[in-house]
Amino acid sequence: MIKENLDLIIVALVTLSIVLYDVVIDLFLSALHLTFEALHMLFEWFELGIEHTVEHLFHTTRHGSQTVTFYILLLIAGLIIYWLWRTLPRLCRHGVDFARQAWHRRKAECLRYWLSLSLIHKLKLFSTAAAIMYLGSLLAT
Repeated sequence: MIKENLDLIIVALVTLSIVLYDVVIDLFLSALHLTFEALHMLFEWFELGIEHTVEHLFHTTRHGSQTVTFYILLLIAGLIIYWLWRTLPRLCRHGVDFARQAWHRRKAECLRYWLSLSLIHKLKLFSTAAAIMYLGSLLAT
């Protein structure tokens, strides 16, 4: 069910974020801060683990193990960047294809729904949408 209506859920979340933008910005920044704090702690833990492993494995000084750790982390970062360089174009292409298919699917569904309505129901739908837009503009000012 969620997979079938994923694009509709995304549209609803975007609409909700436009209406409640201050709450969404605050929640987003709080979640971003928490994520960066957690990533920083994981990176420090990983770096310290490499440093202690090199220091105890090769019996090096603290400065020597920090230098070796720096180059190991540089190698890991280079490998991650290379992997992203190879996979991101494919992921972007899939994302664009998904968005295009979702747009066409929802557009066709709306067109089918509009064509299935009688004239009275079309007028009711139009007047309801116009009233909601009017009230929304009245309450926004």
